[in-house]
Amino acid sequence: MSTPYVTSSSGTTTTGQDPIASNGQQDNTFLTLMIAQIQNQTPLDPLDTTQFMTQMAQMTQVETMQNMNGTVLNQMVLLDNIQVLTTAGMVGQDVRVTTETLELEGKPLDAVIELDSTVDDLKVEIRNDAGELMHTIELGANNDGEVAFVIDPKAMGLKDGQYDLTVVTSDSDYKPDVMVAGKIEKMRIPPGGGSPEFLIAGVGYVPFYNVNQYGESQGSASQSPEPTPLFTLAGRR
Repeated sequence: MSTPYVTSSSGTTTTGQDPIASNGQQDNTFLTLMIAQIQNQTPLDPLDTTQFMTQMAQMTQVETMQNMNGTVLNQMVLLDNIQVLTTAGMVGQDVRVTTETLELEGKPLDAVIELDSTVDDLKVEIRNDAGELMHTIELGANNDGEVAFVIDPKAMGLKDGQYDLTVVTSDSDYKPDVMVAGKIEKMRIPPGGGSPEFLIAGVGYVPFYNVNQYGESQGSASQSPEPTPLFTLAGRR
């Protein structure tokens, strides 16, 4: 038979079986509340000891949840740090990103649309920041799969600046994404916090989760004289 815990007037515990003391400062809070209740109870209707045990269980639950919350927050911070270190190591790699906007600087951009089904007509509309249609890329009828094309600002008469991309198909309800190839120039954490962002030439800053394909990094070009391209330009089907 185990000896129950005993608390002396000096506040020391004679055994290590004290469930209250094991909760850190929870014991002080509980004892303070218990003494206050005993001092203020009605003599003709004393408090039931079951109430004390219920209160203790509730307070222990709250403290346990607080400790779990602290552990989860620490793990989240650790994961964020790992994520930042991992994404920082991707600077210099060729990637393909999903985007609806461009920041043109006069250089041609390779782009691709991945179709899930056959379309009778496919085109890409390029609009300026005022919403005016500046150019339309006609891609015609295509089967399912990748449809590659080039966005050449000089040939299209587009000045440097920001533009919006809109894919239009013969099915008004079908809006496939445009993916643009570029190189990761920088990585940053947004001023307000959140997921890391990559600076892609010709695209601007995009969230790292918008990257859907990685290619050869600039540093590995010497090791692989003919790196595998992100995608190859092909004629219409």
